[in-house]
Amino acid sequence: MMQLQIALDRLPAAEAVRIAADIAPFADVIEVGTSLIKAFGMPIVRRIASVGDGTPVLADLKTADDARTEFELAYDAGARSATVLGLAALPTVHTCVAVAAERDLEVVVDLMELTPDRSAVLSAELPHEAVLAAHVPKDAQNGGAQAADLVGSWARGRRLAVAGGLGLGDVPRLARLEEELELEWLRIIVGSAVTKAPDVRSAAEQLAQAVGRTVEVTR
Repeated sequence: MMQLQIALDRLPAAEAVRIAADIAPFADVIEVGTSLIKAFGMPIVRRIASVGDGTPVLADLKTADDARTEFELAYDAGARSATVLGLAALPTVHTCVAVAAERDLEVVVDLMELTPDRSAVLSAELPHEAVLAAHVPKDAQNGGAQAADLVGSWARGRRLAVAGGLGLGDVPRLARLEEELELEWLRIIVGSAVTKAPDVRSAAEQLAQAVGRTVEVTR
């Protein structure tokens, strides 16, 4: 099963809120990006959660320390998912997993810049409910790196997210990856391909259809 996460980043607050309302019917998850959280704090998480018509919101905290404080702030603001860096110390990662379990909410472990061995360690140690995210960093995307190339056998059978310059044309390859690794589900994270499109709503709808999401929208 494929899911669609649409990321809101590097936007004025009012525009991010407007786009969130437009894309909510088409997204499985709306991401409040790291740049928005750094610029506007937890109030932007709360605002986007309030206009999403029930669509789950992920706070892309990229937590590296003080895990309980950061995750509780995000969850209290209405996020139903939050991210911790796989590069963080294992006690930090485990604390984020524990807080998510206490709230019956989601934790995503961002594997950005990790070696395959470190990704395998995390996959072996973390519970099945923790989502692992293969991620090509923003500053590396112009170098031609592909998120799918970061995924190894460590992902087999797990819940996996992939991010990094993705768009409509990447869906077929990722669908094959999902099947090959027998993933529980694969979540495709798309940002600029939607938020910078001439018609944001149409771009989101096309992606939703491509991942097989059934959408009923009153226009």
